[in-house]
Amino acid sequence: MILVDVTDQIGTITLNRPARRNALNGELIAALDDAVRRMAEDPDAKVVVLTGTAPKGGHGGFCSGGDIKSTVGRGEAGSEKAVPADALAGDLSRHDLHAAMLLHLMAKPTIAMVGGPAVGAGCSLAAACDLRFASNDAVFATNFTPNGLPGDYGGSFFWTRIGGTALARRLYLLNERIPATRAMELGMVHAVLPPHELRAHTYEIANELARTPAALLALVKDNLNAAEDEVERRRWLFAHEAENQSSSNKAVAEEREQARPKS
Repeated sequence: MILVDVTDQIGTITLNRPARRNALNGELIAALDDAVRRMAEDPDAKVVVLTGTAPKGGHGGFCSGGDIKSTVGRGEAGSEKAVPADALAGDLSRHDLHAAMLLHLMAKPTIAMVGGPAVGAGCSLAAACDLRFASNDAVFATNFTPNGLPGDYGGSFFWTRIGGTALARRLYLLNERIPATRAMELGMVHAVLPPHELRAHTYEIANELARTPAALLALVKDNLNAAEDEVERRRWLFAHEAENQSSSNKAVAEEREQARPKS
């Protein structure tokens, strides 16, 4: 489900469900939370890279969001479960503990290496990182409302901070799929590379950061997070987002029932 490595002071967390484009099911959510927490605490890792395994025959990956279509008896292991909105929200309500908040707050630079679709929760996870490097065939999209969901993993917070309220509304209300080159123009990513150059570029930057003393990196990260100056609102928003995610199924079902033609 997840691969973890620390080499030359660079920690790498790789989502490893390539057949499902690294979609998050319950098991992977728990594994990711744990991997990010352990990486945040690992003194041997000064920089953290988040990425995903490429699908068979592909050349890059990241995360295609929550696995809302899987059912028991389907998937690689034959026993994976989908992530119902209310179950996912239950995990996300632990807003100080889940992966997106930890990527954002840990005292280490975090880098999203996006070699494929960053959709739904994957889009939020990319936004949670300090830096984002993408292949030129990567794509960013929220894709929440078509699935009857309002959004999760802090994306509404992160994208508003990254690109402003206009970008966040574009992502969440229009569900626009934004290719990497356009994402670069909008300030969503820091570099766009050909697929075969993405890894080398990402680790070149990671190595540069790793040559900086860990204590200094922690202070810089603390300054950047403090500059947002809305710590309590950030914590509130993550909990609020989770609450809305949990209630969305019921609200959507009720509205659809009311709209159904009466016989």
